[in-house]
Amino acid sequence: MNNVITDDLMEKTFLFCWKKISDKEEAQDLAQEIIIDAMLVLRSGKKIENFYGLFWQIAHNKVVDFYRKKRPVKISLDDMENSLLGFDKSIGDYIKQEELDLLSKSMTRLAYIHRDILVRFYIKNQSVKEIASALELPTGTVTSRLSDARKNLKEKYETMENRNEKSEKKSKIVDFELEFYGDSLQAWMAISSLIDRQILFACREESQTMSQLAARLEIPQLFLEDSIQKLVRANVLLEEKKGKYLTDFTIFPKSVIRKAGEIDREVNAKLKVTERFFEILTGMKQEILKEDFYGNDFDWEYLLPYFIIRSDREFGMKTGGEYLREKYGKGLPDRFWRNFYLTGQYEDEPEKAEKLAAPLIGPGYNFEIYNIPQYGHIEVHNTINTMNYVKDGQSYSLDMDRLNWLNFSNVGIYLELIKNPKKTLTEKEEVLVADMMNNGVLEKTSEGYKGNIPVISFALVDKWCKIWHEKFKELSIEYCDALYKAEEKVVLPYIRHDLLWASFWHVIPIGDRKSLDSMLMQYAIDNDMVRFAEGKNASCAAMVLLTDV
Repeated sequence: MNNVITDDLMEKTFLFCWKKISDKEEAQDLAQEIIIDAMLVLRSGKKIENFYGLFWQIAHNKVVDFYRKKRPVKISLDDMENSLLGFDKSIGDYIKQEELDLLSKSMTRLAYIHRDILVRFYIKNQSVKEIASALELPTGTVTSRLSDARKNLKEKYETMENRNEKSEKKSKIVDFELEFYGDSLQAWMAISSLIDRQILFACREESQTMSQLAARLEIPQLFLEDSIQKLVRANVLLEEKKGKYLTDFTIFPKSVIRKAGEIDREVNAKLKVTERFFEILTGMKQEILKEDFYGNDFDWEYLLPYFIIRSDREFGMKTGGEYLREKYGKGLPDRFWRNFYLTGQYEDEPEKAEKLAAPLIGPGYNFEIYNIPQYGHIEVHNTINTMNYVKDGQSYSLDMDRLNWLNFSNVGIYLELIKNPKKTLTEKEEVLVADMMNNGVLEKTSEGYKGNIPVISFALVDKWCKIWHEKFKELSIEYCDALYKAEEKVVLPYIRHDLLWASFWHVIPIGDRKSLDSMLMQYAIDNDMVRFAEGKNASCAAMVLLTDV
């Protein structure tokens, strides 16, 4: 719980409330209610897929409830009802909870200038003169806008009421998963809720206006505005024309991804890609181990998982991707300013999804960047997050979410200890070291402390990448070209022409992005080439620390 309800989150919650209701004391009370509700959800023990998406949905709902409860004091409910909707009877007698919801949704579907003026007049209790002064408008203009706003609100309400009476079937909610590559932190943070993903899914083929999205998703326009602005800033939603939005990446049906994976495996087997890949990589064993880096005396079976994943990036994403871009991608539009790729995948064959086994290599290759005064720029790479594999007829599942094992507070002492294993520790350092030993990052030997995560310089990794590029080039081009030709008719029909720049040479060569990783790793496991400890977080294999020196 402490990991998610942080001081930073509480501060953001207060600022969110203050911005929405413009009253500091009430904002503090409302923020506290939101935090308490979120804590209750956490304590319920229910599985939460996306806590932050749920949290901000709670926050939005609380704000809506706040405005519903805050009734105007300068006019009666009857007057407000008559002036807004033209009903003869009292709002208290007429409107049930469903109608209140309908009224709220109707108001959020108004244009901003009409919604703003109604909120100012009826919710914030501002007079016509006060509104005119705040908006720097003539009082006559304010009066005219109020009249238009009331008329439009009544029309919106009646339209929605008619839709409810007809019991129209709601659009099926289709959620999707995301694959990110590159510097994608801002995009990952932006796509944080189901509403965000629904917007992106609705805009994946044709551009949509805000009002079209509100009607299609049956979500008040008020709730869409912040999400749309956030997604545009994160470069995942494109404002194609003024007020019209288009998703700026491809979202594939999973049936297509599964078919591409099957083709990938067939091409791999036909060309013996996995066997030829390992002939090249293991042929470099002595060349790699003779280099000067911490960990060059570790068992090769322990180091190999990192080199498999890292060299595969060079093999597929760089060497193969560059070849396809050069051969087939000439003349395609590009977004040179966007330094990440992403794709979405939604399930269109749920009956088949249930039968699929988990991929051997789960979502992975994450890294954190730190700047430590005495060591400069440092990166902690966790190249595998999860693994599901079979060994000697037994299934294993490894949870390898280890990115925080080395962090800003302890990476300095780790580097000190691998240089001076018998260093005398301070009380604070003893606590940090105990935590690292518990995770297997450090161990105590007769020679002092021993680190289990290799430390390699950026320059050395760059050197290896250049060597891999040359050694893998022929095989990579043969594999990617055959894979492209086999997958062209399967995958390309689902990619908008304006997105070929992002998908053409990135999705096609890989099929299921984890497919080659998984095939390589399973081959290594089957042939006793790699070593993983069984059990949760039991091994630092495939982790590495990169430094400037």
